[in-house]
Amino acid sequence: MARIAWITDSTSCITQEEAKQLGIHIIPVSVIMEEEVYKDGVDITPDEFYRKLETITELPKTSQPTVGEFSDFYEVLKHDYDCGIAVHVSEKFSGTINGSRLGADMADFPVHIVDSKITSEAMKQLVLKGKRLEEEGIAPEEIASRLRGSADQVKGYVCIGSLEQLRRGGRLSGASFLVGNLLQIKPILTFDDGSLVPFEKIRTLKKAESRVLALFEEAAARTSVNGVSVVYSGSSEKAEDWLHLLKEKYPDITINLGQLSPAIGVHVGAGTLGILWFED
Repeated sequence: MARIAWITDSTSCITQEEAKQLGIHIIPVSVIMEEEVYKDGVDITPDEFYRKLETITELPKTSQPTVGEFSDFYEVLKHDYDCGIAVHVSEKFSGTINGSRLGADMADFPVHIVDSKITSEAMKQLVLKGKRLEEEGIAPEEIASRLRGSADQVKGYVCIGSLEQLRRGGRLSGASFLVGNLLQIKPILTFDDGSLVPFEKIRTLKKAESRVLALFEEAAARTSVNGVSVVYSGSSEKAEDWLHLLKEKYPDITINLGQLSPAIGVHVGAGTLGILWFED
């Protein structure tokens, strides 16, 4: 069997501790706050980031790993592994995946690149699925192919904490959808082939959140769902309520809870809440 290095970036919400336990290699995105540069998940935790976000006046920024950083990263890995499988944040969100591809070429290390077409906890679920396939003795090329197929089946709906941060960060397509009085309209966003796009405009936050829950329930009634996760930024209270509610209603479905990493929080702010899953 080929020795496979499992690689992802820090937007996957896999902590350093989890990565060590699971044998996953994480290359961090950089977060720039008030002229300080932090390696996401290394120099700053999500809790620390969201606390800082409450006090700063200038919106933070992110910087993807450079091709050189990826090359150095893969130079180290190639001594212990025959190849790699890298699951990265959607190519529509970031150039991280291209940096990974070029860095692997520079290091002359064979890496099968998988565009998750999403971010956060759903990326983690793709990596974990891949590791299960590895345990079954599936070849690396086939694992990567299956993961790409799963990425095509990813679904998700979110209520964004800060639309202004999302707009200024350039991560929201179809921005004309949001023109109007944003104080009264709470848009639900969804994922479309790797892009984050407007789905519906709802008049109140409470109704928007109820609608997201209803959209998941419709999917669960219509088809088989897996890799389900409730994702949030900042306070976990409402997300934990959702998790409890869904686990009670769907005891046979594994449902996870994931806090959005600082690299994602830069673009969506605190107070984001959503559900992500895969459909068979």
